[in-house]
Amino acid sequence: MSKDSYGTSVRTSRGQSGFSLFELVVYLLVSSILFATVINRYREFPGEAERANFTAVLAQLKAGVNLQMMDMIASGNWHGRTDALEGSNPMDLMLEAPNNYVGEFAMVEIRTMPRRVWYFDTSRGELVYLAENTQNLYAVGEGGNQPSDQVRFRISSLRADDAAPGEGWHGLSLAPVEPYQWRRMPLDLDALAETQADAQAQPEIPESLESLISDQ
Repeated sequence: MSKDSYGTSVRTSRGQSGFSLFELVVYLLVSSILFATVINRYREFPGEAERANFTAVLAQLKAGVNLQMMDMIASGNWHGRTDALEGSNPMDLMLEAPNNYVGEFAMVEIRTMPRRVWYFDTSRGELVYLAENTQNLYAVGEGGNQPSDQVRFRISSLRADDAAPGEGWHGLSLAPVEPYQWRRMPLDLDALAETQADAQAQPEIPESLESLISDQ
């Protein structure tokens, strides 16, 4: 290994020049500025960001339930297991629970609970999501859409309507306890265009680095 490999330059085994320490610092600085700019812009759409996170976690939960169902079908050992799974915690079927899952509770005071979190209601066998931005979240009922701040899901068995007890099993489903709608937030196209322009703009380098630039 050459002596230069221990200095301020990174070189490959073939002797090709890599990034200097100065170039690495500038790269990290520019990346930090762009990241901060994008984050500040996305804060203008908190409702849409929350809905996207909710949708992603829900897709993982449904995938976990489906994998469990396929394992039961492939092994032919679904008799008796379906009753144990009905009303169980879907989070137990995931390899790793999301960071905003806060655990299992028999009774909670909704007003004191944090928002943007999942928890499992052991008294009802339901997985609950508590929303923070509820402008476009509605419970769908016979009386029309009603504003809501939570969505509940439950693992249930799918059976034929006329099947005898223990027969006619069609599979497992993670479905909402009550129908709901979480509509997309209307996006401000002008704000998105401005965000894109900011990302493409040349960031201003602080004066503290100007002396380093002049020395290169």
